[in-house]
Amino acid sequence: MATEIFTDIVERFTELDHFRVVVFGASNTERYMPCLHWADVLEVGLRYRFGRKFQLINSGISGNNTREALDRFDQDVAFFKPACVVITFGGNDCNPNPPKWVAFVEFEKNLATIVNKVRDLGAIPILQTYYAVDHSEMDPRRADAFDENMLIIRKVARDNNVHLVDQNALFEKAGVSYLRHKLLLNAMHVNELGNMLIGVELLSHFGIDIETMGEIDRVLPAIALHKRLVKTSAL
Repeated sequence: MATEIFTDIVERFTELDHFRVVVFGASNTERYMPCLHWADVLEVGLRYRFGRKFQLINSGISGNNTREALDRFDQDVAFFKPACVVITFGGNDCNPNPPKWVAFVEFEKNLATIVNKVRDLGAIPILQTYYAVDHSEMDPRRADAFDENMLIIRKVARDNNVHLVDQNALFEKAGVSYLRHKLLLNAMHVNELGNMLIGVELLSHFGIDIETMGEIDRVLPAIALHKRLVKTSAL
């Protein structure tokens, strides 16, 4: 299946004299360790395409669920008056231990509320699923709920006509062994290669071919992997 290009966002970024992009999520978004992060790849790619007329703000906080995200939306998203917001939640809402657990119905409602609040700012939302995780190293209750939350993210995207970047579907194509040994730092977090793969996939939705950029040696493994994953069902 061909990659959907977010033409409305590309057109907006092209027309604006200056814009901000906020990436809004939990530890998937916050810089989890010293490495090349997916937001770095996104930022460099956007700068290559649109020039030095934007800021990328990382508003990820480890451990956050959608309930906590809504509580801090005004200071961590609205404050920056973004043109676009990349929204990535769901990995903590499925934590079965109170007070993190968010029931599926509430998770769906919270996610839709975040989308609407972004639109109320005049910004364009992008919903992003998590990458795939290592179910064998997780509490089975959390692993099952995680999968359900990824389905809910896709449903919210469909029901609300929101752009979707389905990182989960892409990473699952790698297969369990490759995922565990090559892309994950631990059960629920990606390593540097996983981060770079997320960034390459995001850029593809902006119509940005990272191979046309200079100084990309460090990202070449992720580019090659991305090409393989979009063409095959498993490695």
